[in-house]
Amino acid sequence: MKRLDVYIIIAVLIISGGLFAMFSLQPQVDQEVVISLKGSEYARVPIDGKEHIYEIETELGYNKIIVNAEGVHIEEADCPDHECILFGTLSKTGQSIICAPHYLVIEIVGNVDSGIDGVAI
Repeated sequence: MKRLDVYIIIAVLIISGGLFAMFSLQPQVDQEVVISLKGSEYARVPIDGKEHIYEIETELGYNKIIVNAEGVHIEEADCPDHECILFGTLSKTGQSIICAPHYLVIEIVGNVDSGIDGVAI
């Protein structure tokens, strides 16, 4: 490997690390949790510091969803694999929990408050 190759690799690592830090440390504002059941919106809940509890029971099964100041998580589910519970608490815009056996999708949507956008970079 030549000296120029090493400089290029170092520059790419520094730039990608900076971009990762910039996007992962952005403050999240105006976040909402969208709960969808069988492809239709079931509920839209703001992440406002209050605790909201949704117990959804359908012919496919049961899920208990908690939305609080930390984010959103599924506390109880009667699906066979409990993968949806293993996601833990989600708090960032764009993250989602999927319970496939119950056709349940929970996602965090909202605006990201940032002075820098993709065009400014």
